Amino acid sequence: MNDPLGCAIIGSGMIARYHAAAIAATPGARLVAMAASSPARASAAAAAFGVPCHHSLAGLLADPAIDIVTICTPSGMHAAQAIAAARAGKHVLVEKPLALSLADADAMIAACDAAGVRLAVALQRRTDPVFIQVRQAIASGALGQPILATVTIPYLRDAAYYASADWRGTWALDGGGVLMNQGIHLIDLLLWFFGDAVEVQARAATLAHAIDVEDCLGATVRFASGAQGTIAATTAAAPGFPHRIELYGTRGGIQIEGESIARWEVPGIEPHGVHSGPADAGAGARPGGIQQAGHTRIIADLVAACREGRAPLVDGREARRALAFVLAAYESARHRRAVCPA
Repeated sequence: MNDPLGCAIIGSGMIARYHAAAIAATPGARLVAMAASSPARASAAAAAFGVPCHHSLAGLLADPAIDIVTICTPSGMHAAQAIAAARAGKHVLVEKPLALSLADADAMIAACDAAGVRLAVALQRRTDPVFIQVRQAIASGALGQPILATVTIPYLRDAAYYASADWRGTWALDGGGVLMNQGIHLIDLLLWFFGDAVEVQARAATLAHAIDVEDCLGATVRFASGAQGTIAATTAAAPGFPHRIELYGTRGGIQIEGESIARWEVPGIEPHGVHSGPADAGAGARPGGIQQAGHTRIIADLVAACREGRAPLVDGREARRALAFVLAAYESARHRRAVCPA
């Protein structure tokens, strides 16, 4: 029980480096192997991370030193790799989104349940102290009856970003554009704060990039509580701006910019230990602008969940909610009608 859990990373791109740093910073975890899609990538990854790098998924999953597999590959590959890892008896951490279809998401959840392994998803903003306090304030009833939520995602991804990998901006492997790739983090928070949505009506367009998927989307939302919401998202807003979340109830409201509190009007509750003030554009302006701390906390939580026999903070079922919302928004945009997330 005191031995570190052996972790392996599938994938060798930018996000794999976040996972490697998170594993290195987590007591009770150690990186023991990687897998990459080609011999050249495998050699580069082995040199960069100082561990053996397999050329095949099967070779990696046969390694008895591996307890946890973290999947950092294009989104369209998540389901098959996670199911294979579960069947090999490995705990699984999947980068967002969980999968590209609800059928695949359900198959991943079922495979991990059947194997008795944990399935966690890197929707790491739930670990941020700012967002935890927001969630607690809303759950306590301090805002009164939830009335309105707005999410604004005015990001920039330039042509070089989409050209950096042939899967980016494709339906087959990216699964969507700004809402699926960048916005799903904020959708997850929205549902965590205000509860399940029962109706989404969306319009989507590709206005500024030569990609298959949307770079601009607007939507209205109705929550099960009766509260209303709006979403505005793009990857074409130069030079890139921090996202905003605004949450209002009958007794108060909270405005968040980036990971900072812009305004806190919550009767009887003051935020503590959080930064307030102008927010850096962060991930709004650059893909590498995400904070390392979130991934470290997600890895630490998964290690604890494996030790304690409990569900991770963001397990497959929780991550499925955000996926269902995004897919409902896409269906609404295609058919120009309101859709209920499944």
